[in-house]
Amino acid sequence: MKRNLIVVFVAMLSMHAFSQENMVILSGGYSFANIEDTDVKGTGWRINGTYEYNPMGGMFSHGVSFGYIHLTATEEVGQLTSDYTINSFPLYYAPKVMFGNDRFKAFLKGALGVQFAGLNRTGVIELSDNDFGFYGGGGAGIMIFISDKIFINGEYEIAWASNSWYSDGWMNTAMGGIGFRF
Repeated sequence: MKRNLIVVFVAMLSMHAFSQENMVILSGGYSFANIEDTDVKGTGWRINGTYEYNPMGGMFSHGVSFGYIHLTATEEVGQLTSDYTINSFPLYYAPKVMFGNDRFKAFLKGALGVQFAGLNRTGVIELSDNDFGFYGGGGAGIMIFISDKIFINGEYEIAWASNSWYSDGWMNTAMGGIGFRF
């Protein structure tokens, strides 16, 4: 009897392992943010990679995301000009709730993690610094499946990026990309 129970238990665990879905999403797009203590908006681009684990193929998934954001801005006050360059490397946990069918899904996602940032300001006052801080926010998007394993991903994300010594602010990104489900 013990032997039969152990066999059934191991078989049930195996079924759970085979019923998961994993996804990898590679995306990029336009990013913008207001730079703190100025009236300028930094604009630029972002590339991002996400690995997601979807237990039991359900509507909830857990992901880890890493990206690179590059923003530039120019501020003119009278005859004085200042140029800003901001680089950020966000690393965060990205839970997702998906709605839809096998061909089209909409989703809401969260972002909770950290970001490593660099600021370079040239002009009247020269400033260069690297810092570490909080990165958190959310987003929404769609997944359009081309086949069972490949899909097109489109999303909008807004997140608060803080630093301990300089410029906190809202980071906005509109991205498109490709995903693979395995």
